[in-house]
Order: sequence, then C-alpha cells, then structure tokens
Amino acid sequence: MLFALIAATGANAQTPVAAPTLPSRAPPPVPGYCLPASAGFLESEAKASEEMRKCARGDTIVIPARSAGAVARICDFSKAIVALGDKVVCAMVFPERGSK
Repeated sequence: MLFALIAATGANAQTPVAAPTLPSRAPPPVPGYCLPASAGFLESEAKASEEMRKCARGDTIVIPARSAGAVARICDFSKAIVALGDKVVCAMVFPERGSK
C-alpha cells in the first residue's frame, strides 16, 4: 500500500503545470526621429513649434544650439543630450504621444 501511494505521488509530481496566462499588452511605442520639427528649425522656431505636433514624446530632435530656450523647453533632461558643433540632439519631453 505504501508503495502504491509513493508511486502515485511521484507520477503526479512529474505532471507539467500549465504556465499562467498574462493579459496581453501592446508593447510601448518605439521612439523615432522627429524630422518635421528638426527641419522646421531651418526656417524658424515658430515653424518648428507647428511641426512638433507630428512628433511624439521620446522622439529624437535636432535643435540649433543658438536656440537655448528651445533646448530648455523641448529636451528631456533625464535622457542623453548631445551637442554637435552648432546643433543639439536630444529626446523630446513633449508632446504626449499622438499620431505621426
């Protein structure tokens, strides 16, 4: 009898247990390059501000270094900011995710 109990317990211990299913979530969007706003800076800061609506938070943007106010408003200072000659490259802190 003891042998039958041990054999039954051993057989049940080797039965695979189904992994719990987690609710599926969409992966977070991958940041891109904000070409419209970066190109807008070639014309004016006002043009760049209009074009930023086409971009999303976290997108990389190129800003002229002479526009220090724009750098302060647009760049996410918790991420890397790179100065390349007369340009500043950074991740946008705004706008909230919208359509590209």
